[in-house]
Amino acid sequence: MKFLLKKRKHQYYLAVSISLIVLFFIGYRLITSKITSEAERLVGEVVSQTVREKKNILQFDFNEFDKFISGAEKILDKGVNLEESELKNRLLFNSELAFSEEVIDASFTYFLKENEVVYTSFLGTKELEEKTFEKITGLKKEGQTFNIVLGVNNITYYQKIITYKLPDKSMVIFGYNINLLKYWNYFSQKYKGYGGYVIVTDKEGICMLHPDISYIGKYEKSFFNNVSPSSIIKSSKNGIKNNQQIKSTVTSEYLNLEVLRYYNVIQVGNSELVLITSFPLNILIKESVNDIKQYLLWMSLLALLTFMLILGFSRSQLRSQYLRTLQYEQERKRLAISNEQYQQKNARLQLSQLRKKLNPHFLFNTLNSLHVLIGLDKTMSQQFVLKLSEVYRYLLKDREANFATVKEELHFLEQYFFLQKIRFNNSINLNIVDNSEREALLKKIPFLALETLIENAIKHNEITKKSPLFINILIEKDRIVVSNNYNLRKSKKEKSYGVGLGYLSNFYAFYNVTSFKTEVFDKKFKCYLPLLSK
Repeated sequence: MKFLLKKRKHQYYLAVSISLIVLFFIGYRLITSKITSEAERLVGEVVSQTVREKKNILQFDFNEFDKFISGAEKILDKGVNLEESELKNRLLFNSELAFSEEVIDASFTYFLKENEVVYTSFLGTKELEEKTFEKITGLKKEGQTFNIVLGVNNITYYQKIITYKLPDKSMVIFGYNINLLKYWNYFSQKYKGYGGYVIVTDKEGICMLHPDISYIGKYEKSFFNNVSPSSIIKSSKNGIKNNQQIKSTVTSEYLNLEVLRYYNVIQVGNSELVLITSFPLNILIKESVNDIKQYLLWMSLLALLTFMLILGFSRSQLRSQYLRTLQYEQERKRLAISNEQYQQKNARLQLSQLRKKLNPHFLFNTLNSLHVLIGLDKTMSQQFVLKLSEVYRYLLKDREANFATVKEELHFLEQYFFLQKIRFNNSINLNIVDNSEREALLKKIPFLALETLIENAIKHNEITKKSPLFINILIEKDRIVVSNNYNLRKSKKEKSYGVGLGYLSNFYAFYNVTSFKTEVFDKKFKCYLPLLSK
């Protein structure tokens, strides 16, 4: 009798196990196709997002190169009201700014009367000067911008030139040479791609950026097997949106693999460049989908095996549950430690982003202010330069941690605000009140904390003579309260990513300080900075 009961029980478990296996494979077949298509869609979205990110990066870089042409155009438009010597001085200053860029090897200005050169200013090598002179003597049209890819001594340059006709019939030619090999080195080190690579060509198809520098400066037919540069530019002008990008599957001339290739247009001033982004299909898409299938299969088999073990061995299941709980607790502790490390790294990264954002943007504004000030007040100009040097000495000083004393930050803020005061005059005002009886000056706050809040106030509020900006800094025993009148700009010229306040928030979160906060109250924006003793 017991034998029969055991036999029936064994047959029951066997039937249940077989049924589970059959149901598993039926379910697996039904959901695999759905998961595969969803995985392909998600990978495709990642690829498309990567394409858009690379386009934005390159469009920003090349438009940065174009700003000196725009500057020269503004100078020349106003040149009708200037003396010739003043016009030359302004163009020379703009030329020197261009030449100071790391990737620009030469900049030049020519004045021609009756096709004869009457004035020359050239910054660069003799060989580049000779090559440039050959080019400009062939330029007959005025009021145009030329973008030329040319080679000199195995170096490929992207030459940008603007021609302009003055009222006295003389022609001005301004331009500069961008070293594409230097830009390749800068781009390849700074921007790491997600499984793909980018190619940039001019509208004629001449390669300007490629992971293999041997292609730079050449026309490679395989880039445009299925579509021509002119058709890409034409499609862009007809209004193709980013989510409707031109793409095709081709064999890469660089990897010798099948790639998915996206074609976009980069608008640089009044000219266009062609951006080609390639992703290996087998590596990026097919392997990703196959990996997901394999993971799904293993996870499903593991789930089935776990269920069968639970069905047959309840005690083993309880023991396994205990082990999983113990493992979860260990993982939770590990993640807590990792989270603290992440917050510290994130605060340092955001501080680095603040420095990178401050340096070029701040320098550009201060140089403009200095340019105006030099002609008005030489004594003040000298003081301005000294203050500017102190600001950058403080910014570039190496620090073991992201701390600074209140005294150091106030001294830095004095130099920084002096420069901003020159720029905005009486439209910006700063008042500092110390109610701590000096005991708070040796305590510490995040590095660049006060500058960050001042810069945010300037960036986000309307600042005019009728509506000046008032900033108050109140130093108390355990905190600093920074406030300003809240009068937001009606239209923002640039998008804010909240890096500054995010950096401060993450800094205090890492040290478990919860009293940091910001608020808008009674038409004032206030920020409370806790003071730290260590």
